[in-house]
Amino acid sequence: MKKLLILVALFPFAIFADEDVFNFSTASILDVPVFYVAPNRINKDTRLVVVMHGRKRNAEEYRDQWVDYAKELNLVVIVPEFSEDKFPGVHTYNYGNVFNADGQKQSIESRLFSLIEPLVKESLNRFKVRSDHWGIYGHGAGAHFVHRYVIHNPQSSYTLAIAANLGWYLTMTDKDWPFGLNKSGISDTMLKDAFNKYFLLMLGMSDVSTKPNTPYVASIFDKVTDQGKHRLERGRNFFNGVLMKSKELDAFLKWGLVEVPTKDGHSNTKQMVPFAAELFYERLK
Repeated sequence: MKKLLILVALFPFAIFADEDVFNFSTASILDVPVFYVAPNRINKDTRLVVVMHGRKRNAEEYRDQWVDYAKELNLVVIVPEFSEDKFPGVHTYNYGNVFNADGQKQSIESRLFSLIEPLVKESLNRFKVRSDHWGIYGHGAGAHFVHRYVIHNPQSSYTLAIAANLGWYLTMTDKDWPFGLNKSGISDTMLKDAFNKYFLLMLGMSDVSTKPNTPYVASIFDKVTDQGKHRLERGRNFFNGVLMKSKELDAFLKWGLVEVPTKDGHSNTKQMVPFAAELFYERLK
């Protein structure tokens, strides 16, 4: 971080940041508040990061977690908020609205995944960011969204995607979606394309609770614990499955796994965000 602070001292325009919110819509998804933090001055080195909030749907709080890093690392950080009222339940948000809770396949346009690219384009123009290198990050429920976004949307233009501390996975198995690839609509070609883009799974080494944290998780806990006894183990098992699948498909794999030496369970702010911010700073250059 010392090196980064020196860089900030040399480029003081990135020290002070504006924080605010704007609304964004597509033809099918209307009036999504987008909280943001942006450097006072945008230059050729400014980069865009999309952050997906957790299950509390608290985009403003997630934006606030990134303010210091936007200042230090010259990042525009945008956090769309998908309220429980407008986007109810795990299927609509965490799972990207690919299928609804009754198992009905949703149109491409109505999937939340379809909002990301137009939002990125709008934000690059709004903030006059000169580079189209951008990243996407999620923690918890947001990480559910990000890792599924990566798998379901291999055509996406992101430069780096990071998912941190999600509870369970879309595994590389023949289990039924949302726990595996069966009935997912994901082809081997899509997987190969997804594997060929940079994705990082971040796991907190202290994220080892063995109890369900919501009624929904309790209702599916047998399927969740089938992937491992806690988030750390489930993440490791998922990534091992990805390695095996990439070998089976003879696919080039640009995915990685890092384990962060955390001490405070599932917490995001002080444990995961600093590492993710530095990774975006380096990769999005």
